[in-house]
Amino acid sequence: MNRPVKDHEILSAVFAKMDVPALSIAVGILGALLLFLATAILLLQTVPEDYPVGPHLSALADYLPGYSVSWGGTLVGAVYGFLGGAIAGFAAAVYWNIAHYVALGVMLISSAELAD
Repeated sequence: MNRPVKDHEILSAVFAKMDVPALSIAVGILGALLLFLATAILLLQTVPEDYPVGPHLSALADYLPGYSVSWGGTLVGAVYGFLGGAIAGFAAAVYWNIAHYVALGVMLISSAELAD
């Protein structure tokens, strides 16, 4: 038995909800990997004696307590990268969902007004 598909069902399928925990974890992992690799690559490069290693990246220690351009700092940086990425992913997913709920509501109201 086929039932007619309603406009709001079509719009709900088109404007699918973003999975907030999934995006938070995914962006968090990317942030952790990015900061870990940035620090590790600096440590693996050969530099002359008495030359500062990563002066620009070491400035993150002003904002991230415990971070340094060292092998221990790669792990601390990965934790901070995950936290920062997870917060950014959470905010992006929530913003996406709110914007799409508002757009969906506007379209449903418009289609109801046109139907009258």
